[in-house]
Amino acid sequence: MKFSPFLLLTFLLLSCEPTKKIEQTPSLVPEDLKKHTEEFRKEVITVTEGIHVAIGYSLANSMMVEGEKGKIIIDTTGTIETGREVRAIFDQINPYPIKAVIYTHNHGDHVFGARAFIDDENTEVIAHATTKKYINRILGILRPIISKRSSRMFGSAIPEEDFENNGIGPFLEIGKDGRQTSLVYPTKEFEDNLKLTISGVDIHLYHAPGETNDQIFVWLPKFKALFPGDNFYRAFPNLYTIRGTPYRDLVGWVKSIDKMRYLEPDFLIPSHSRPLEDSQEILKHLTDYRDAIQFVHDQTVRLMNKGMTPREIASEIVLPEHLASSPFLKEFYGTPQWSSKNVFTGYLGWFDGNPTTLNPLPGKEEAKKIIAMAGGWSKVLDEANKAIKEKEFQWALQLTDYLLLENPNNKEVINIRINSLGSLGEIQANPNARYYYLSSAEELSPSFILPPLLKPSQETIETLPIEIVFEILKVNLIPEKSLDENLHLNINFKDSSKAFSLILRKGVLEVQPFEIDGSDIQVETDEVVWKEIVSGVRSLPVSLATGLISVSGDKVRLISFFSAFRE
Repeated sequence: MKFSPFLLLTFLLLSCEPTKKIEQTPSLVPEDLKKHTEEFRKEVITVTEGIHVAIGYSLANSMMVEGEKGKIIIDTTGTIETGREVRAIFDQINPYPIKAVIYTHNHGDHVFGARAFIDDENTEVIAHATTKKYINRILGILRPIISKRSSRMFGSAIPEEDFENNGIGPFLEIGKDGRQTSLVYPTKEFEDNLKLTISGVDIHLYHAPGETNDQIFVWLPKFKALFPGDNFYRAFPNLYTIRGTPYRDLVGWVKSIDKMRYLEPDFLIPSHSRPLEDSQEILKHLTDYRDAIQFVHDQTVRLMNKGMTPREIASEIVLPEHLASSPFLKEFYGTPQWSSKNVFTGYLGWFDGNPTTLNPLPGKEEAKKIIAMAGGWSKVLDEANKAIKEKEFQWALQLTDYLLLENPNNKEVINIRINSLGSLGEIQANPNARYYYLSSAEELSPSFILPPLLKPSQETIETLPIEIVFEILKVNLIPEKSLDENLHLNINFKDSSKAFSLILRKGVLEVQPFEIDGSDIQVETDEVVWKEIVSGVRSLPVSLATGLISVSGDKVRLISFFSAFRE
């Protein structure tokens, strides 16, 4: 193979260039997190005439745009009570009715307060075409695990005196102090972009995938005002969130920010953190933000192509100093390290390339072998105690994984784990990591009660589509209780005239949105009654006894059917 003289010369010149090492910016400390609380000082800010933002009331901001004898709300906070508090202030500023509510995306802190802002069916609720699907996903099949991990990440069980802020807002109010969520689906949806005029205000909406796939941004050309949703805020972005999320496409996120940059906004009003003004300053921060995201993506891919594993890549990813020192890229929410693992998984999936991880030993078997190799359980316990004394808390935590797999109720090991988690949490300035450690320590207390973060309200139960309820039922089937079962159940709903067939077949539940002949049991009821039974709010035997459910066939088998879904 021959190279041109020019290419060869270029290669030689580049090969002789000294490699400049990226300097590590000093890590944040808890004192930095305390100072960050000022970002969420509770107030309603008038950004410019006709645009107002309520910050500090909720994890997410709520914004109001004034029009002619009407107003528009962008994002609604996370509970009805918080929404009412914000609405009362907005109504004092502008008493005209709310003509439209815009969801920037599906996250609960942006949509669950909607009921407070919607007076009747004349209020339009506008969102991307996929927002309803993602709301249903959170409330449906993933509600238990998302609720548990969100509770840890947001510190829902952390005592108030130990709580600072959540990095992008003062606190998550969902599930706090008995506050209630609401469920209001969009009434107007769009795919790529939508231009409309509401109360005399020209509004341009653009699909802008980033923190979520359904993310949009709002552009008001008259004001040159941009509402970026969660694609920009005063913290390094959650390119991956430890509560769990679908893959967040970094390339798409960068493109979305580029769309915003070239609008040259004079005002930037994020859904988290304080608004900005001055087009040059906004341009600089948006540019740094997109460059940081692209840097993590590009460098992760480069190191992937060198054959490095996610753990190895995470240890290598360091932002250049000019980005790491930006006030908008401090690690108060996401981190480049977590983000690089997300990029790896998004491109290559779970397998890290090391053949050892293809079929690893089950955790308990590995623990037995490691403990035996170390000289026995007491030897590993001694090492864990030594690690605590020497403040090697991560090592102590990892050792408790092995010890508890062998002896899950040992109080001494549990105390070592609590000590390790608490110590690791206390030194963290990243709220997500901080509260995940501290919450995990709290959970080990015998008196711990999991906060009801996403407990479905009666409104949620009634509003959730029946199709989603059947999806929830499918993923709650316990194989051990159904491997010998073959049952065909047809259900007719009197209130909606919908019919479904449920076929329980040896550990799998098939659901079809139509009747199939040959059923063993025929059920007739209302959708709400069925939803309440599935969610555990209503008793099946009582519903049978009171006639809320009418059954043709074996009622005992129907009760047995439901027992296959109860742990």
